[in-house]
Amino acid sequence: MIELSHIRKVYPSANGEIVALEDIDLSIPDGAVFGIIGLSGAGKSTLVRCINLLERPTAGRVLIDGEDLMKVKKKRLLEIRRGIGMIFQNFNLLGQRTVEANVRFPLEIAHVPRAEAKERIAKLLELVGIADKAKAYPSELSGGQKQRVAIARALALNPKYLLCDEATSALDPNTTAAILSLLKTVNRTLGVTIVVITHEMKVVESICTDVAVIDKSRIAEQGKVEEVFAFPRSEIAKELIIPNLIRSIESAGGKKFRLVFNGEEADMPIVSALAMECGAAVNILYADTKNIDGKTYGHMVISLPSEEKEETVKRFLTQKNVVFKEEL
Repeated sequence: MIELSHIRKVYPSANGEIVALEDIDLSIPDGAVFGIIGLSGAGKSTLVRCINLLERPTAGRVLIDGEDLMKVKKKRLLEIRRGIGMIFQNFNLLGQRTVEANVRFPLEIAHVPRAEAKERIAKLLELVGIADKAKAYPSELSGGQKQRVAIARALALNPKYLLCDEATSALDPNTTAAILSLLKTVNRTLGVTIVVITHEMKVVESICTDVAVIDKSRIAEQGKVEEVFAFPRSEIAKELIIPNLIRSIESAGGKKFRLVFNGEEADMPIVSALAMECGAAVNILYADTKNIDGKTYGHMVISLPSEEKEETVKRFLTQKNVVFKEEL
């Protein structure tokens, strides 16, 4: 388990201290795909680099499986880091090395026997889907292929944890989807705990089991993805999850409701049922649903031109176990 306790990170500057992180508390359970989401400059990249002490916190504790990295000696820190792989937005491949030589690099540093390394490299390249590119150089690869090499390299030492710092930000949507699918496979087949840093909600929705929302150097809220997605509490989470369009819609009259689909009711014909069973003339102001781990989640904003059906509609939604909120 990864545990961060009261993490603070301050950078000195000519104009005084810059606080990048303030009083961060996080627990990332083994086997999770844990998303950390926030706007640019919120502190999320600094946070993930504090996990393996690429950035050393100004204060607080970083515990990996109960061992405080802030207190261990350098030799022990290097040993612990071997169990923490990391991939970056810009791939960080060695341009003068082939694909297999890039993956071999951490194995060389760890003095893994060449025969064992060769076998491990072959398995990893097969896992990430680029076994046919073993002799190619980074300049000959697409962005998605480069990231697959980076993932294979990060897995070379059989890490327990994998840190992904905006790993899909430089990729097109189709390639992003393929890389996220690969990361999900890595998590499920190898049991690697993955920490995903991103500013894109679609990344969190695609693969994460848990999420923390960071805003202005602090954790605004955290929880299971489906819970945070359905009921965002903080303003920053609402901004990231529920588009401003929903909150800015103006209706000529009547009551407005936000319906929340939590993976169980999204296939129900809610609107037609309201019209047929309740006789309610419902206007759809906004609708957006997404697939998260095989289940459908989303929001729908409806309005009732006439308030006379309001109580009938609320009873119907309650009976059908549809979560709703009167708002907007």
